[in-house]
Amino acid sequence: MQYPQRTGSSGVSPATCRTLVLHADDFGMNEAVTDGILSGFRDGLLTSTAILTNAPDCERAISRWQGLQSQLAQCSLPSASARVRLSDSLSPFDLGIHLNLTQGRPLTADKYPPLLLDDEGRFPGAFGLAIRLLISGWRFRAAIEHELTDQIEVLLDHGIAPTHLNAHQYTDLFPAIAAIVPKLLRRYSIRVVRVPWERGLSRTTLLRPFEPANWCLGQVKRLFAFRHLVEMTRQGVAHPAAFFGTSHAGRISFDLLRTFVAMAGHGLTEIGMHPGHPVLDTRTSDPKQMPNRDGWHDPLAHSRSGELSLLSSPELVQLLEAQHIRLGRLSEIAPPALTANAA
Repeated sequence: MQYPQRTGSSGVSPATCRTLVLHADDFGMNEAVTDGILSGFRDGLLTSTAILTNAPDCERAISRWQGLQSQLAQCSLPSASARVRLSDSLSPFDLGIHLNLTQGRPLTADKYPPLLLDDEGRFPGAFGLAIRLLISGWRFRAAIEHELTDQIEVLLDHGIAPTHLNAHQYTDLFPAIAAIVPKLLRRYSIRVVRVPWERGLSRTTLLRPFEPANWCLGQVKRLFAFRHLVEMTRQGVAHPAAFFGTSHAGRISFDLLRTFVAMAGHGLTEIGMHPGHPVLDTRTSDPKQMPNRDGWHDPLAHSRSGELSLLSSPELVQLLEAQHIRLGRLSEIAPPALTANAA
């Protein structure tokens, strides 16, 4: 399939400007999230997503993804003109693997350690996983690796090679899981990872609005992310020059995104977002009352539509164009090959 190349007719030159990847997590979580993310590509400025391959809507999401790529190749996306203004190459969108050990059930079923599950045989949530890994995680490294390989191979079975790797709720930063990541990258020739070491957290959590608890949690993530940054750099694995969004799931407004853009330096910056279609009326919805399908409760269901609206807004196009930002792909920073004998 031939994709059109950027002609250089727009006013933004990739050689002289900063590059931005607008990424959506949780593809395949449910129909509302899947369809919202697809809308973020068709009508908005998304360039990347990552799929939860053990999630209820995974198969449907993969089918819809293939249709989206066909629309892109045929230059029939409603967002095409905005993308040209931002020097988007119109090359295939990025689809990565969103590794998951916190929601739903393991693909490896009864081969997965019961001690890493809840009483219903489901993944135990981020906090529950952290406690279990702290107590006994290294004992189950082989079983965890088996589960993560099965999740990646769902994509391969559909003829899709993941362009990048990250993890649901940042669990790839947990030491017992982080130790497995380099092996997965080499085995499946995945050449780009997320390194969520985020600058400016005080500015984006303590100062707007005042969120001391969120800032504290963000600092914990940042500590583990720095360790991940050091290790991925040592392994020679490609990653964006900057990442924003670790403490802002479902709450990225235009003003906050403008702050992220202002802090982004040269090179490729990734902003992690969580768009989706609304499930309930946001004026009356309670996150605790959101549908829970076999462990797939979505606490962001009431806020995803705001980020989707932002991605499709003319104001966002105007902001990025004024700042000389071009839309990019994570796959643009992939090295020719991974070092197979990396320690």
